[in-house]
Amino acid sequence: MMKKFLLLATALLALTSAAVHADELTAAKRAQIKTLLELTGVKAIPEQIANNTVQSWVPGVKQLDPKFPDKGFTIARDAFLAGLNAKIDAAGGLIEQVSLVYHNQFTAPEIAELLKFYQGPVGKKLLANQSKVNSETFQAAMKWAESLSSDVDQRIEAALKKEGLKLPEPPKTAPAPAPAAGAAQPPAKK
Repeated sequence: MMKKFLLLATALLALTSAAVHADELTAAKRAQIKTLLELTGVKAIPEQIANNTVQSWVPGVKQLDPKFPDKGFTIARDAFLAGLNAKIDAAGGLIEQVSLVYHNQFTAPEIAELLKFYQGPVGKKLLANQSKVNSETFQAAMKWAESLSSDVDQRIEAALKKEGLKLPEPPKTAPAPAPAAGAAQPPAKK
């Protein structure tokens, strides 16, 4: 009985999945998706990746070599970006992969509607303001979450306590070592 149930469930899942992907990825649908990706700025993603990745290297590299020039990070970022951009439109590249995401989520008529929206005045306004909207939304969310930090901290502590757990205390900072004998002392405050 269980095997029949599992077979039926698998068949139903396959049918519902097929319904979502009812249309074929035709050349026309692929072209529409590519236009949609251009409108929505998918080709800017490699620059974001290169910038964020190389920026994340800065502290470690500066710790290893404080004299490493900023120019080196710019050169590394540019080379990284060139490597990503060289493959963005290639088979298996970002455009192809993201096109499949859109194909799997939207039918050809839905892609056409998205194109109409993004090519219309409200869609153009959304695209022009999207980064600002995202930034301000994130800032508002961070302020909101910060305003709840005391309540959230109490909830976390209570939930852990209920389970007999407690977060470890952060390490205490060691006091500054006393100056060596004969070392120059800062001037006394008057």
